[in-house]
Amino acid sequence: MQKRLEVGQIVNTFGIKGEVKVTPFTDDINRFDDLKKVYVKTRKEEKLYKVENARYHKNMVLLKLEGIENPEQAELLKNAFLEIDREDA
Repeated sequence: MQKRLEVGQIVNTFGIKGEVKVTPFTDDINRFDDLKKVYVKTRKEEKLYKVENARYHKNMVLLKLEGIENPEQAELLKNAFLEIDREDA
C-alpha cells in the first residue's frame, strides 16, 4: 500500500504573494482546511512544505506554502502534484 495519497495538482500561480492554484483530486475540497503540511512532487524533486493558508476560488484551492513568497517562486511549482501522508487523510 502506498504511504501517501495524491490530493491535487498545482496548475498555476495566483496573485502577488506566491499562492498556487490547485486542482483538487477530492470530492470535498474543504479537506484542504485541515492540511498542515504537503509534499510537492515535481519531476526533479520532492519537497515538504508547511501550509500557511488554504482558501477557495471557483472550485479551485488556493494554497499559501511556507517559503514561497512571490509569483516567480510559485511558477517553479507549476504542474507539480501534491501528496499527503496517508495518516493525515
